[in-house]
This record gives sequence, C-alpha cells and structure tokens, in this order.
Amino acid sequence: MTPGGKRPATPRHAVTDCDGSDPWCRNGHTGWEQRATTDTTRITRAWTAQAYGVGIACGPSGLLVIDTDTPKPGSTVSTSGEGTLAALAADHGGAEGLPATWTVTTPSGGVHRYYSTGHLTTTLGNTAGRLGALIDTRGMGGYVVAPPTVTDAGRYEVTADAEAAPLPAWLVQHLTTRPAAPTRVHELRPVTHHSAYLRAVLAKEAQHVREATEGGRNHGLFAAACCLGELIAGGSLTESEAAGVLLDACAGHIANGAFTEAEAWQTIRSGFRRGAAKPRTAA
Repeated sequence: MTPGGKRPATPRHAVTDCDGSDPWCRNGHTGWEQRATTDTTRITRAWTAQAYGVGIACGPSGLLVIDTDTPKPGSTVSTSGEGTLAALAADHGGAEGLPATWTVTTPSGGVHRYYSTGHLTTTLGNTAGRLGALIDTRGMGGYVVAPPTVTDAGRYEVTADAEAAPLPAWLVQHLTTRPAAPTRVHELRPVTHHSAYLRAVLAKEAQHVREATEGGRNHGLFAAACCLGELIAGGSLTESEAAGVLLDACAGHIANGAFTEAEAWQTIRSGFRRGAAKPRTAA
C-alpha cells in the first residue's frame, strides 16, 4: 500500500492510461490483484525502499473479509455494522453462527473478520450493504489493508490472533443468493389517507434517500427504513406503504447502478426489522 494511505502502490497507472511501457504490462495491463505476491525477496526489496503498508488481495489468498464500519459523523444510522452483523448472526446460532476467526480493528473503529473460502466451490466477490447497513465484504477483486499498517488515520491492529475459520454456510447463502424484489412496485405506492404529520415524515425520509450521495446511498436507505420501521411496528404505517415510498425514492440510484432493486429491497427489509425494535406511533 502507498505509504500512509490505503491505495495499492502498484500499478501507478490506470488501465485506460496503460501504454505497455511498464514491464508488467507488456502482454496487456496488469492490476494490483495480478501483481500481488508472497515472494519474500520482492517484499523485502519494496519495504526496504519505502514505508509501504500491507495489502492483502483477498481472492488469490482464499479469503472473504467481512468489514463492519461505524456511522459517520452526522449520519442518521442508529447502529454500527457490528450491531447489524450481531443481529443477523443471532438468527443463525449467535456466537456459534459467527465463529471466532482472525480479526483486525481499523483506525475508523471498524472490524475486519477474515474467513477462508478454500472449501467453497463458488467464487465470492465484493459486496456493499448486502448483509446490512455498514457491512461490506471483500473477496475476489477486493483487498484489505492489513496490520501492522499505519495510515494517516491510525493503525490496523490484530485483536484475535486465530486461524481464519471457514466462512459459515449461512453467510455463503446470503452472499450468493439475491433476495427477491417486489414484482409489481406500483402496487406498493402509499395511499393518501394519512395525517399531515405522517405524510411529512414519509416525504422527509424519501428526500433523504433521493439526496444520498456516493458512499452513503445504502446507509441512507437503511436509516430511512429504520425510521419507517418504527412507525410500522407502532401501527401507523403498513410495510407495503413504507416500502413503496422508499423504492420509489431510490429509483434514481437503481437506474445509475448504485444497487439493484433486489439489493435495495433487502436493505429496506433489514431497516424495517431494526426499526421494529423501537415501535412508535405518528403524532
């Protein structure tokens, strides 16, 4: 990794700028994943030259890393990725469903759990929010910054020095099976008999979803679903009404490829479940 940063140190050019002059690119552009190595001679030579960090190419290393993050300042997300993951694991055996494995804390307060994928017959790539808000995964095509790397934000530190456990089957299923999306979204549009207060809440949450920017779209959708989930649990809204509002609001993000409708629907359902823990009624 670049000294003090989180970007791969090589290659130093994008595929669109590759002119073949780099020796690694004589037969076509090669990216960081193809250049990853365990050759101790090359590693020693590089780290002797500069204070590079450690990056792990997850796919070639036979790893799937679950990356849980913390809410950003000013975020409306009420729980951390750790909380979301714990709630998800509780439905699959709790601590037994999420076996101990090699674990690292990140400078932002996040957690990386390393799981091995050598026992799988399918290839797992990267996901953002597939398991819930503030949870990403890194597999083939992805990398993680590893300890003892120090970036400008702080140090990556090992908190559980254990062998990487096999990725549990229930997580494999979640990461390989896309949830079914509503087949007729127009049937989910809300009716207009609600109070002015409730209509204002729906409009506000829809606006938050529409205005979410890159890097915060899934988190914004989850936060809005949590808010409306509280009202669903309190009896002020039906799930179909709330889902209609949120699916309509994220239509632009779906069109731009930020996520699929199925992924948006999964995030919405996850938010509804989280919001159900704090039922409230509309004023």
